[in-house]
Amino acid sequence: MTTNPDATAILCYGDSNTWGQKPDKSGRYPVDVRWTGRLQKQLGHEYYIIEEGLSSRTIDLDYERKPGRNGRAYLAPCLASHNPIDLVILMLGTNDLKIEFHRTPKDIADSLKGLLADINQYGWTKEGKPPKVLIVSPIHINEHALDFDRLYGGVYYDVESAKKSHELAKAMRAVAEEADAFFVDASTVASAGKDGIHFNEAANVGLSSAIEKKIRTIIPS
Repeated sequence: MTTNPDATAILCYGDSNTWGQKPDKSGRYPVDVRWTGRLQKQLGHEYYIIEEGLSSRTIDLDYERKPGRNGRAYLAPCLASHNPIDLVILMLGTNDLKIEFHRTPKDIADSLKGLLADINQYGWTKEGKPPKVLIVSPIHINEHALDFDRLYGGVYYDVESAKKSHELAKAMRAVAEEADAFFVDASTVASAGKDGIHFNEAANVGLSSAIEKKIRTIIPS
């Protein structure tokens, strides 16, 4: 946390790539490696990064094998816990691509509208206004990665999941534009490690830099 009462509060709401899952499944990246931690260091004490990542989090789907992963169900209490918030960064959608959910890219993008409505209703800034929102479409799934088939192939994700992941940015950008939210395509600056799903270290660097630049245009210090 920060002790600067005037810091711009930024909630980073995401899944395992916000939590910091390593692609070799050996655990979590240290805070100074995770894109959220790097972002805090880059932005400095004038900004306050609130890290809210959870592995297997979906946008708004219940996940029978892993309770508590419905991103919409947790968002309202999360906002209430951290208010006042100036900016909410949403980076979700990869888990919605799992085979069992049968979602199209448009289905996934449209489901973000519920989260946007909840941010508008339950989030507030120091001035009592709804927080601004930055939608980040996730990186592409790489079905050709070294460990993809062993860890996910045909059970969690497949070739169709990977194909859909390439279509998410366009669909999510349209939702962002409709909602007057900001947008970043993570796949243009980051990619997965050897499991084909989770950030390698370079991805954390690339994304933190891209988001830092975007934040400084949205809420200058």
